[in-house]
Amino acid sequence: MPCKIAPPDYSNVAYLDAYSRINAMVIVGEGLADRHFRLLARAIPEDAETLQTLAAMEGRHARDFVACGANLGVKPDTPLARSLFAPLHALFLEASRAGDRVACLVIQCLIVESFAVAAYRCYLPVSDAYAGPITAEVLKDEALHLSYGENWLRPRFQEVAAGVVACCRRAVPVALGMLERLKPDLETIGIAPAELVGEFMACFQESLVAIGFSPTRSRQVLSELAAAALA
Repeated sequence: MPCKIAPPDYSNVAYLDAYSRINAMVIVGEGLADRHFRLLARAIPEDAETLQTLAAMEGRHARDFVACGANLGVKPDTPLARSLFAPLHALFLEASRAGDRVACLVIQCLIVESFAVAAYRCYLPVSDAYAGPITAEVLKDEALHLSYGENWLRPRFQEVAAGVVACCRRAVPVALGMLERLKPDLETIGIAPAELVGEFMACFQESLVAIGFSPTRSRQVLSELAAAALA
């Protein structure tokens, strides 16, 4: 799916200003993913080693994207990013405290990772020469993180399906709200927000089908979520 508007001018003041917020979102998102996977390692002790490995990968991604910002001389707006991520992070912590492994996996492995995959796919065509190869490598890793959640949920589909939908109804509108706040910055760095949403929805639907939802039911769920986000 094309996600490109036009090649940006990486030295433009407006570009660098917008990039400071987008870069911060990526850094904070990867850092929270590190924390989330470490919490999941406690909740799913039989997979602790795998989940700790995934966490370490996310931590490395955060450091790599710090370097991408530094390469452009940009200071990431991390306070803004933390405030935007706070509601979604709070939902994960609520589920973690309640011992709701399904909700934790849906939030991190399906929703957050689908957004990460969509965002990196859309950013690659407009990335600078330094960030491009890093983003491509990170994209490969995110697919592994997405598949972990799918593989855990798939054999338990009958018992978790209702919980997956319930979690999605709460968390997906929150994630889409974060994107809404960043629309002007996405456009400035060369990403069409509508294309990013479309890429996310396609990736997320694939995950729903992968865990056991029929294509028809997965489309119904996405339609409900989109309507809730617009309400």
